[in-house]
Amino acid sequence: MLRPDPTFNAMFTWLLAVCAKRFGVEVHVAVCLSTHFHLVVTVPNADVSAFMHLFDTQLAKGVQVLRRYVRGVVWAPGELSIVELETPEAVVQQLAYAIANPVAAGLVYQPSDWPGVAAKVEDLGRRVLSGTKPDFYFTGARWAMAEELALTLPACLNALGDEDAVRKLIADELEGQLAEARAKIKAKGWGVLGKVKARNVSPYKCATGFEELGKLRPHIAAGRGQVEARIAAIARLVDFRRRYREAKQRWCAGDRTVVFPLGTYWMRVHHGVAVEAAET
Repeated sequence: MLRPDPTFNAMFTWLLAVCAKRFGVEVHVAVCLSTHFHLVVTVPNADVSAFMHLFDTQLAKGVQVLRRYVRGVVWAPGELSIVELETPEAVVQQLAYAIANPVAAGLVYQPSDWPGVAAKVEDLGRRVLSGTKPDFYFTGARWAMAEELALTLPACLNALGDEDAVRKLIADELEGQLAEARAKIKAKGWGVLGKVKARNVSPYKCATGFEELGKLRPHIAAGRGQVEARIAAIARLVDFRRRYREAKQRWCAGDRTVVFPLGTYWMRVHHGVAVEAAET
């Protein structure tokens, strides 16, 4: 459904730029394959749920009109994965992972060959994407006619050196991931689809293989070798869930004075509960 033809690519880029501007989101990398997409972003004000809700719902509706697919759903329920990156090392690895994804999926041999929305290491902190509103579905004054989107370098990487040094770190990580991906593809006996076939594949074609079940769905990533940071992040997550559960039990029992832990989203937005103040 997300076949990388020019019309879809333009819609994806424009809508991402509109949604990112609306929520103050910094986009570092955006890569869209034929069935899913990867974003590495910095989201202020804990608005990641609202940002993804707007982007996913409007993209799905646009796809249904573009592909004339008016029955069923575009996104498989429960498949959204949001991972908080805890360290600069994790950010570097995930930036490289997103860029390498078309190669890891066996679609092209080089990331630059992918005909869909993609990114290069040299784009980070330099490239500005632009798009105009499609002439279908998106109507009304709420939608900007044109929008731009800068691919920025994450601020947390400043500690690793200047921009050129950071891009070199990402490029080195990318080369390692590409080599590993190509070795796996060769071991599986896969062929590489190629950009021409990828651009022209039918959007109504269904997968014929079995879906891998039982995979872990991590909520945090600390990076390769960052054991202490990973353990600390997991401990914070476990503590948050314990305190949230206790606060919600009190709230459901009628205590409207209970204060929920910092990071609470649903109860804050939909029920206006009190939440701990962020440390300054």
